[in-house]
Amino acid sequence: MNYKISELQARYSLSSKQSVYDRMKALQIVPVSRGKISSQALDKLDKLNEFMKKNPGAKIWEFPRDVEYESSGQLDKSTGQLDNFNETLKLVEAIARHFATNQDPLAKYKALEYAANHIMLLPTSKIKELTGGRPSKNHFQRGTFIFTKEEDTRIGRETAWRVQMTPNAFRPTT
Repeated sequence: MNYKISELQARYSLSSKQSVYDRMKALQIVPVSRGKISSQALDKLDKLNEFMKKNPGAKIWEFPRDVEYESSGQLDKSTGQLDNFNETLKLVEAIARHFATNQDPLAKYKALEYAANHIMLLPTSKIKELTGGRPSKNHFQRGTFIFTKEEDTRIGRETAWRVQMTPNAFRPTT
């Protein structure tokens, strides 16, 4: 069964028709025919609306996406591929979300330790990415790492920084 998009603004008590289209875009809902959406799409919009009511002030992009997805495409058993690009994209996004949530929590510290042990220079943008803050002085310390600005050295258009570990940093023996 198909539902009219024009009725959704009132259904969800939204202030504008654009709000309906913003929600549709966020959920990657495409009309099945001019001005109409499928019952599966309506179900997704209902779930989003319920989430928005339960979480006042929440943004559309904060709506948790289920790893499962509804498939209108079929798996071609001869090639093992989905016959629909959008469904392949959803699968890739689900995999990316999985890896993003299961990232090594010590990866940034390991990268800094590697740079310190191998006497590497890092650009300002990498320092900001790894420490969470943009360096503003010629010399600063974050935890067991000391960052020193290399005055005459640049990496591209950025300042180069030498990374060192404090002498009393714990280093396990192997």
